[in-house]
Amino acid sequence: MTESRFIARSVSIIALAIATVLMLGSCGFTIGGPQAAICNRDSDNSAFSTIDPEGAACILTFHEARFDMSRGTIAKTALGVEADEYAPDVSSDDGLIDLEILGPDGTLDAATDRIRFFTTDTQPDVDRITYFLTANSPDELFQLVRDGSDVYGFDRTAVEDWITAASSDPHGTSDFAFDPGTALGMNVSYDLRYDENASVQVVIVDVSPL
Repeated sequence: MTESRFIARSVSIIALAIATVLMLGSCGFTIGGPQAAICNRDSDNSAFSTIDPEGAACILTFHEARFDMSRGTIAKTALGVEADEYAPDVSSDDGLIDLEILGPDGTLDAATDRIRFFTTDTQPDVDRITYFLTANSPDELFQLVRDGSDVYGFDRTAVEDWITAASSDPHGTSDFAFDPGTALGMNVSYDLRYDENASVQVVIVDVSPL
């Protein structure tokens, strides 16, 4: 794995991340909870995931998801989504999903409880994948952001400047997004939802083609 897995350890963490997602708004719908389809996938995880009902059931059963952005956007047909449909979110309520996104110059690895796919009902592809990371303390969040800068290449000076500003205000809050890093040949950006007094800190990670 090229990135530390940032594992959330409490139900409250998952609930806060989901609440953050809902506040952002969505045109899609969510697949999660009781599975409406049966996963027929074998244990070989070499294939890329789909998000049709069976594919989503496989993601939730194995807690693994792999997507290919190495050539840019992902065709809806490759995801098992009809051309005139929105792409559903995939949400796990019984553990984190090991997420891989293959880029032109490397693979993104993360662990998350919710994955969102951005498209429209007239768009033939998905041009953006978003997922969520959490930290249990400000210091854990600061290290998470530093690690992200190392792996994905967003500006380290900007990271340290933000950490210094956040650390100097013990009762502060900050909604702050770093310019994307491009080390994997795709845009990876961290959008922080920081509240020093909160029990959980949230990072919204956005992945899109260059």
